[in-house]
Amino acid sequence: MVNFEEKNLIDIRKYPLHSPASTSYLDLVSQCQQDLNRNGASMLPGFLTPEAITQIVAEIDRAAPKAYPCNEVHNVFLEEDDISFPEDHPRRQNEKTSLGSLAYDNIEQGDALRTLYEWDPLLHFVTAVLGEKKMYRMADPMAALTVNVMNNGQNHGWHFDESLVTTTVILQKPLEGGEFQYITDLRGEDWNDYVSLNDVLSGNEDRIQTLPVEAGTLLLFAGYFQLHRVTPVVGNVTRYVATLCFKDKPGVCNSPEVQKLFYGRTASV
Repeated sequence: MVNFEEKNLIDIRKYPLHSPASTSYLDLVSQCQQDLNRNGASMLPGFLTPEAITQIVAEIDRAAPKAYPCNEVHNVFLEEDDISFPEDHPRRQNEKTSLGSLAYDNIEQGDALRTLYEWDPLLHFVTAVLGEKKMYRMADPMAALTVNVMNNGQNHGWHFDESLVTTTVILQKPLEGGEFQYITDLRGEDWNDYVSLNDVLSGNEDRIQTLPVEAGTLLLFAGYFQLHRVTPVVGNVTRYVATLCFKDKPGVCNSPEVQKLFYGRTASV
């Protein structure tokens, strides 16, 4: 196997993931934990080298025609419509999402993005930041590593994630739009602020925060508790963002129904 450092994918001077016993590594883990606790997000700008960005984007350009078109109508909780709530309740208000979903098995073995995801030091780093004893790459052959492909006019509507924290890498920004926006303090472990949530869904933008992410940034985001969206992409440059799925138990796969919904097909391990 080619030594990862030789592939020149990440800036190991800024982010020494290969050296977990070093003071700089431990400081990095601590800073990411503080950012997540304080802001619900931890950004590592310049995580990928410029050469890596160029390489990965070229590989995704090649694979992008295989992306499955997802055009969804959903509520912010990504749950089935619950008719026990009034029609105008936030749990029943619809958001629209339009994007292409490029699956793990559409990314070739040996491609730079796949190499990054399968690199053990990255898994160990995320495990350390999240304070887990052990984590695993998702076993799903399609959902373990995905790339959201968003072209002109496409967007991701307001929603909360199903996972507590997601790991993403911004690969390519569009000419305009495609901004990652979020709002804090609308949800807790056992409560939802439906009044404020309804205000947001009605168009109030006073509390919106925009993350100034650039290509090459690794983002750890506590999306279960924070409402977030991606604004419509504008222009002829595609927005590429990779989601790297790590789980706290082995063998995790999506159901065939979920696979069919997001990838248009099913696949077993």
